Amino acid sequence: MFKSTRILSCAVALSALCLAACDEEYDLSKDINTDIQIGNRFKVPVGRTDTIYVSRIIEESETLTENNGIYEVTSDGNTNTGIDPFDDVEIHNFTPVLENVTINIPQGAVAGTEVNAGSVKSSGTYNIDEELPQEVEELYCAGFKGGAISTHLELSLGSLSGGVEAVTLTNLTMTFPDFIRLADGTSQYHIDKVELNTAQQTASFTINIEMLEIGRDEQSRYIIDGANERKHLIVTETIDITADASITLGESTSAQDLEVVFEYYMDDETANLEKIAGKFNTTANISSNIEINDIPDFLRSENTQLSPQEVYVYLDLDNPVNITGNFSLDMTSANETQTSNASASIEVLPAAMNNILVCNFDASVPGYTTVKEPSLVNLFQFVPDNIGINSDDLTLTSTDNSQMIELGRSYDIAADYRAVVPFKFNNLNIEYTDTIDDLLSDLEDVADKTDRLIVRGVGVTNIPTDLVTSVKLYDINGNELDGIDVDLSKFRFTAAPDGEESTNELEMILTEREGSDDLERLETIVYFVNAASTENITLRPKQYLLVKDIFIEIPDGINLTL
Repeated sequence: MFKSTRILSCAVALSALCLAACDEEYDLSKDINTDIQIGNRFKVPVGRTDTIYVSRIIEESETLTENNGIYEVTSDGNTNTGIDPFDDVEIHNFTPVLENVTINIPQGAVAGTEVNAGSVKSSGTYNIDEELPQEVEELYCAGFKGGAISTHLELSLGSLSGGVEAVTLTNLTMTFPDFIRLADGTSQYHIDKVELNTAQQTASFTINIEMLEIGRDEQSRYIIDGANERKHLIVTETIDITADASITLGESTSAQDLEVVFEYYMDDETANLEKIAGKFNTTANISSNIEINDIPDFLRSENTQLSPQEVYVYLDLDNPVNITGNFSLDMTSANETQTSNASASIEVLPAAMNNILVCNFDASVPGYTTVKEPSLVNLFQFVPDNIGINSDDLTLTSTDNSQMIELGRSYDIAADYRAVVPFKFNNLNIEYTDTIDDLLSDLEDVADKTDRLIVRGVGVTNIPTDLVTSVKLYDINGNELDGIDVDLSKFRFTAAPDGEESTNELEMILTEREGSDDLERLETIVYFVNAASTENITLRPKQYLLVKDIFIEIPDGINLTL
C-alpha cells in the first residue's frame, strides 16, 4: 500500500513538468482518479490544469499595462539642456574710403547758363575680415546693437571761383554690396538732387544700415574657413556712387576743374552685431535615459527575440529660440548583454512647444507631428533595461531677419520623452522558464522498476503561435543528467486560428538510457516553454492555454509486491 501511494506521488510530480511550463502555482491534484491499472500498461489519470491565461504570466505594472485589450510597455524620461551664448562679433572697416570726383567745365560753355558736365562716379572698397562665432556654419542676416548703424555721406567743394556759382548733382545713387540692406530693404540709397553753391559748399546725409543679408547663393563668397577653425566674414566688395553733374556759370567764367570730396563715415569706428540668422551648429546636448522596468522574466531570457510591429517615441520639446532647429536623435537600447541603435532626423519649429511622434510606420496621433523611422524597431529586438536618447548636433537654421539668435544670450531647452511598444510582433521567439524540485523522494520507489515514462494529455489554446516545450534534468547537487532521453516531438501546441481554439494531442516520453540510473537520481526538472512565430502576433490578457485529461503511463507495466 505504501508503494502504491509513492507511485501516485511520482505520477503527480512528473505531470507537473508539462503543467508548470506555464505556471507552477496551478493545482494539479484536483479531480485525481485513484484507479490504478496494473498489467501490460500501467496508467494513472491525473486530471487537468486550470485555464492558464496570459494575464497570469504577464503581470501588469507601472511600465507594463493593458491598453484596449493589448499589452504595451510604456516608459518615460526627460532632459534639460541649453544653447550656450554665441561670441560677440565686432566689425571693423565698415565704411570704406571713397574716391573724390573731378568735374570739368565743358569747352564752349556759355557764361550765365547751366551746362551739363556729364556723369560722375566714385567708389571705395570694403576690407572686412572678422572671426565669426564657432557655431556659425552659414550666415544669412545680421542685426546691430542699438538698432541700425547710422552712417553718414558728406559732399563738399573747395571755394568756388572763376565765375562758377553752383554745382548740382542729380539722381545721386549710392550702391552698396548686395549683403548690405538699408531701411527700405534694398542695397541702394537715392538722392534726387544735391546743390553745392557759394552759400552752402557742403551737404550731409544719414544712411541707416539695417541688416547684413547674405543669401544662400552668395554665402560662399563671404564665409570662408579661417583661423581657429572658425568661419570668417571676408568682404572685399566695392561701394559705388553715381550722379549726373551740372554747373551753373556766372557772367564771367574762366575754365577750371572742380573737385567734389566724398566722405563716408559712422559715429563709431566699429559695428557690433547683436543678432544673426543663418545655420548654426550649437553646443546643445540632448541627453535622456528611459528606464524599462517590470518586464516578465521570460521576455528577458537571452533566447527571447522580438520584432515589434509598432514602436512609438513621443517627444515634447520646448524650443525657446525663434529659429527652426534640426537634429539627429540617436537612440540606444541596452541590457546586460546586448545593445542596439536607431536614429531619426527631427525638425523643431521656432519658439514653440513641439509635439513630435517618432514611429516605424505612418501613424497619425492627434496633436503630434509624425516622423517615420523604420529603424526604430531595432531598439526592441530584445527587451532592454533602458533606452538612451541623445543628440550632440542641434542645428538652428533661419534664412531671414525675422528669425535671429541673439549673441551673448543663453537659451534653455526642456524635453520630455515617452516610449510605447504594444505587444504586437512580426516575429516572436519568447521563452518562459521555471523548475520542478524535490523529485528524488517521489521517484525512489519506482525509478528502479522502469526505464520509460509517458506523459499524455490534451492541450487547448487560442494563442496564435506555436508553443514548444524543452527540459533539462539535474540531480540533487545541481549536476545535469544526461542519461535520460526526453522526447517532446509530440508535446507542442499548434497556433490557433484567429478567434478560434487549437486542440492538440500531447505526448512526452522520458527514457532512461542503457546502463544509466539517472531516473533514480532525478531531483530537478528545469523546463522552458518557447513561443515562436514568423507571422503577426499580438499578446493579449485573455489568451489562454489549457491542458486536460492528463495521465502518466509506464508502458511495459511494473511488478508490485503487495
